[in-house]
Amino acid sequence: MKAFIIALAAVFAGMAIGCGGGGSTGGGTTTTTPDDGTLTTVGDIYGYTLKNAASGMALGIAGQSQTAGASLAQESDATASDAQWHFIPMNNNQYNIENLLTHQLIGISNASSASGAQAVQWADNGTADHLWEFYLLTDGNYLIRNVNSGMYLEDANSNTTSTATIDQAARAGSGTGCTCQEWTLTSTGNAAYPAPKTVSGTGVFVHDPFMMQDPATHTYWLYGTHQTLAYSTDMTTFTYTTQSSADGACSAAVGTAWLTVDQHCPIVGPDFASWSGLQTPPSDNNGINIDMWAPSLLYANGTYYLYYAIPYEPSSGAEAVIGLATATTPFGPWTDEGYVVTSWTNATSALPSPNPWGFTTGTTWNAIDPAPFADASGNWWLVFGSWSDGIRVLQLQSPSNATSASTVGQPVSTDTSTWTKIAYRANGEEGPFIYPYVFNGTQYYYYFAPINTCCSGISSTYRTIVGRSTSPTGPFVDRGGLALTSGGGTILVSSHSNIYGPGGGSVFTDTGSDGNGSTPTFVYHYYDGNANGTPTLGINQLGFTSDGWPYIK
Repeated sequence: MKAFIIALAAVFAGMAIGCGGGGSTGGGTTTTTPDDGTLTTVGDIYGYTLKNAASGMALGIAGQSQTAGASLAQESDATASDAQWHFIPMNNNQYNIENLLTHQLIGISNASSASGAQAVQWADNGTADHLWEFYLLTDGNYLIRNVNSGMYLEDANSNTTSTATIDQAARAGSGTGCTCQEWTLTSTGNAAYPAPKTVSGTGVFVHDPFMMQDPATHTYWLYGTHQTLAYSTDMTTFTYTTQSSADGACSAAVGTAWLTVDQHCPIVGPDFASWSGLQTPPSDNNGINIDMWAPSLLYANGTYYLYYAIPYEPSSGAEAVIGLATATTPFGPWTDEGYVVTSWTNATSALPSPNPWGFTTGTTWNAIDPAPFADASGNWWLVFGSWSDGIRVLQLQSPSNATSASTVGQPVSTDTSTWTKIAYRANGEEGPFIYPYVFNGTQYYYYFAPINTCCSGISSTYRTIVGRSTSPTGPFVDRGGLALTSGGGTILVSSHSNIYGPGGGSVFTDTGSDGNGSTPTFVYHYYDGNANGTPTLGINQLGFTSDGWPYIK
């Protein structure tokens, strides 16, 4: 029917009929050209409602469904929870459009480029049909153009009922253009996400933060990539450990160049002898020190088990090690316990010789971003991985099942076929973290991970997604029902206001200053748009929906 109407408009071009009409002047004809608008930016601080100019109805999700693939719909109530949208900047004046009820993105069914293809919601799997551009019209309305198809979001046939089809179509080449493709954007005045907790001190400038509390003193200890270690007594002011800090002070011999160049103690210092040769030259402090990535810890029976990653350099592939160290305090001194996982994916590069790290040619995973956790039965696990082939989990020897005291924290099996892949996203996923938590009597394992591109300041498109399983080895699914191994993941937090690229996170249970609390707390980094994109510590408490899905508070 739409094609027939467009054909009629072309036939009658120049006649004073319908919205395609032009006028006859001086015996000739003139044909009007639709306003295609000017590519523009839109705000990412607040939620917005999108009303269709033809129908006057608000854009939402059919039946307020959480299911992935649910159709977009329109409704009369612009205050409905599914009628609130967030525009996530993706650079180059492109945006993801996130529904603030379901935290899924507007896309096109099967990523179709065909006219009339249905608009739906889906997890952020990184496909181009999730990218949109906004064109400001002279009447103040907007066209919303799909980057993948080049077509425009519309209320098909200008239908004024909730059963209207929301699809995509081309813009008319003549006439005034259909108002069914025009949208009014109205800020709700409500922040898209709660702001992170206000923090201060020397230790808040961190990447990939992991936080835990000393079980005896309840001091908060903060660990991060690039050997950053800080502490806080109130979870507000974080202080780097130094030679003179009240907690965790290190000597000059331990601190080495981290003290003289970076003005803080390292997590592990001096460099372990077994690190020699992993980076040539060492990647930090002008070639003096080895760099440590994404530290994460477990505590048991008076011992802290520290897992960390070191990328092998120079490298053109996913070559790295995950190491283990132990100590009796949160700040060391640390004992080298060897390597837990290694990766050497680049078959064109010869293995180093000697090879004390146990590199094996042709591994598919990337041995970075380790995060240990204990399940409800006390078994230990390690989740790790990155872009190469997804996220994997393997079982560790716990204090209750270790073959000896010296093997606690090491893999139960060296059979890598038992290292289960639990998540995969072709367009980037890394830094996984699993948080065991009981909700309404059900033991869940909540999976958190950042997706997209990290580490580019306010251009970062990082955001954090969540899934869950009732088993530490999965299967993990998101709230929309998609498997995390198929690109699923419900957005937990995305860029908003001055908070760019929130990711690299972990979750811990805050017991409070007296040890009697029990608050799930999300700790992450973001790039502060108010401070030239400086990486900064973000902290938000977690709440849970009535069906047990986490959200930030």
